[in-house]
Amino acid sequence: MAGTASIGLVREAALRPGETIVVGSASGAVGTAIVRLAAVMGARVVAGASTGDEHWVSDCGADLVIDKHAPDYYMQVERAAPRGVDVWWDASGDDDFEKSVPLLAHGARVIVMAGMQSSPRVPINQLYTRDASVLGFAISNASAADLAEAAKVINQMLATGRLKGRVGATFHLAEAADAHRALEAGGVYGRLLIVP
Repeated sequence: MAGTASIGLVREAALRPGETIVVGSASGAVGTAIVRLAAVMGARVVAGASTGDEHWVSDCGADLVIDKHAPDYYMQVERAAPRGVDVWWDASGDDDFEKSVPLLAHGARVIVMAGMQSSPRVPINQLYTRDASVLGFAISNASAADLAEAAKVINQMLATGRLKGRVGATFHLAEAADAHRALEAGGVYGRLLIVP
């Protein structure tokens, strides 16, 4: 997940300090990695999360957490980013993509890493007048060199304490089935470790 965050934010999104990023699905493994790394990189992080996940996502470094299922979600994002969103990280493949485009800043980058089943309407006229880019991103396409560079960036941040991991639950190997059930139930925040 950290590799996805590193390659996605550094290379694909070219996130810069002071920019505003919206992470649409921020409470999952990839989403929390994006939130953590974006915060460490000096971005203002607006995170979309389900009710009940707000404290976890906030603890990961989000400046503002919005209920992603709220009927006024996009209005809340607009209020949170009055000059526009610089990077919009879409990890859900939302069919409401067109609602995000008017909220983009000039030169914005939209990173799409999901949505194989969705067919959103793409308002091209609003993208080109904003000089905005929509970039597809799949970590499975990363080269060995990309992954090595991502590991280097993450390891440096971990070594200096700028980035911290969080263990949400620990299970013994004999409890592997219980660990799997805990993941499926969705109540584990952070890394789940299985130890001998």
